[in-house]
Amino acid sequence: MADYNEDHAAKLKHLYKVAVKQNEKAKALTQRVADLEAAGGQANKIESIKVNGTAQAIGADKSVNITVPTKTSQLNNDSGYQTSTQVSDTVAKAVAAADHLKRKVVASAAAISTSAADAAQYIYMVPKGTGKDADKYDEYMVIDGVLEKVGGWEVDLTGYVKKETGKGLSTNDFTTEEKNKLAGLVLATDEEVDAMLKEIYGGGA
Repeated sequence: MADYNEDHAAKLKHLYKVAVKQNEKAKALTQRVADLEAAGGQANKIESIKVNGTAQAIGADKSVNITVPTKTSQLNNDSGYQTSTQVSDTVAKAVAAADHLKRKVVASAAAISTSAADAAQYIYMVPKGTGKDADKYDEYMVIDGVLEKVGGWEVDLTGYVKKETGKGLSTNDFTTEEKNKLAGLVLATDEEVDAMLKEIYGGGA
């Protein structure tokens, strides 16, 4: 029996109802926790953490340390990705195996085999036999199975006129007839020029 008068304290009546309801909730929650513990559950504890299906160890402090790879070398290279060294080696081997022009000195053009499997990979150097210190070889290549002379440094200056100080080349034509005509001209002497001038302008000696 209550030792207070509810009619004189209407607010206490409502507070009493709230307290009863909260007490019922607390009892229910306590019972629920007890049931969970009886079933093996523990508050604030993860039973298991898995990464890709593999269970991870849980520490005494209820923490789990999951290692995440930070380098590609820590991963399983199941796709066969290449390292920079492997790529460099592969490229170097490919370049070495590719066709490159190389020079080969042979005794004569007749010594060049146009049917050889690697004939197109060479520039053949055939000695000229001139005894010069430079431009001593003729160069040949095998193109489509045919031997072709492809190079030489010698320049033929036959017929070229050497430069002389005070003289220059002209684009005007000069024939043999004109040359002979000029060669046949006779220059007047000073006396002849003087006599001509006196005849024209007058005057005595």
